Amino acid sequence: MRRDGWLVFAAWVLAGALAVFSLLAAASIGLFVAPLAAVAVWLALRHARVWPETLGIVSGAGGVCLLIAFLSREATSWLAAGLVLVAAGMVAYALARRGTHTGGASPLRPREHAEY
Repeated sequence: MRRDGWLVFAAWVLAGALAVFSLLAAASIGLFVAPLAAVAVWLALRHARVWPETLGIVSGAGGVCLLIAFLSREATSWLAAGLVLVAAGMVAYALARRGTHTGGASPLRPREHAEY
């Protein structure tokens, strides 16, 4: 049985953060993080529902941007990008989840058959 909900969204956030970090730091420690990212993605795919929880990857990328902004202390562009990505992922997930639980069309995934 595949799980859903905010906890699964958080698992996708972690998987996305590890994947993005391994890409951004590929020249240094990213190659060592890549296997962890692959395992996290594999576990999320195996045990979690794919849609809409995979929107957590967007928030995970934002988390990496926020980490870079925190470590550099003067990178306002990383801070802005991180805040936008984290918020966008969470809002998109909340909207998509609302659409799947109410039986209606999600703003992110319209109904397949239009009713006339």
